[in-house]
Amino acid sequence: MPSKTAESAKRIERVATKGGADQVGFADTRKLRGIFVHPANLLEEFPCAISIVVGLDKWKKYDSSAEDEFAFPLLEKVAGDVKRTIEKMGYSAKVILPDKRVAHNSPLYWKGEVSHKAVAKTAGLGWIGRSTLLVTPELGPRVCLATIFTDTPLPPGRPLMNRCGSCRLCILSCPRKALHSASFTDHPERIEQAIDVKACGSSVNRIWKDKRMCYECMLVCPIGKRTKQGRNENRERVSRAAVEFRPTSRRSTNRGSPATRPARTA
Repeated sequence: MPSKTAESAKRIERVATKGGADQVGFADTRKLRGIFVHPANLLEEFPCAISIVVGLDKWKKYDSSAEDEFAFPLLEKVAGDVKRTIEKMGYSAKVILPDKRVAHNSPLYWKGEVSHKAVAKTAGLGWIGRSTLLVTPELGPRVCLATIFTDTPLPPGRPLMNRCGSCRLCILSCPRKALHSASFTDHPERIEQAIDVKACGSSVNRIWKDKRMCYECMLVCPIGKRTKQGRNENRERVSRAAVEFRPTSRRSTNRGSPATRPARTA
């Protein structure tokens, strides 16, 4: 007979996947101690974190509109459904939206209330690649994430080993040369060891402020399922000297690149 913990996990997974999530994982927040969170006591209030993953490939497009107009609203809806389900079960839950900044001023401009990728990694949904993005076996790094903190007893996942091997495609594809060839098995001790955040984010924002974001490191990654369009695009990316940008129909409030979105920074 399934335990109450397992039953709670299955119920949450059903709600999330029915709502449109591609993956759901559970993390023990004790294993997240030491990472940046806001407020500082966030991890002390909740023993468990739920990671919700939505892949971008389903929309067959790779630009900021896929995130801003599709993935983020879907994640917000799914997280809301899960939160209500948890509350009906008699527990509490706090949703961390996928792209919320702690502050709009430096130095916290690049920080979210929690690193969604750190939660997802701890939940066993993927590993941190050389792009500093979460890489999932099924969807690669082409994902968006949301987090729900809860006091619901849930079975924690097991972290995955890094599977990037000797691949350097993300580093070679970066048009700003912002990615470094840092060596790490789990995650870089400091994000600056792996990526020049200023070059990746603020410089791109300044130069391309009215254009689409840079997605090179996400799109070049061979891991995970891809649409035919994505596979065709991938063949040309490593050798291409400059990234192509097109005008946006809807201006994002968080331009730059996926690596410097608050949901994806460490």
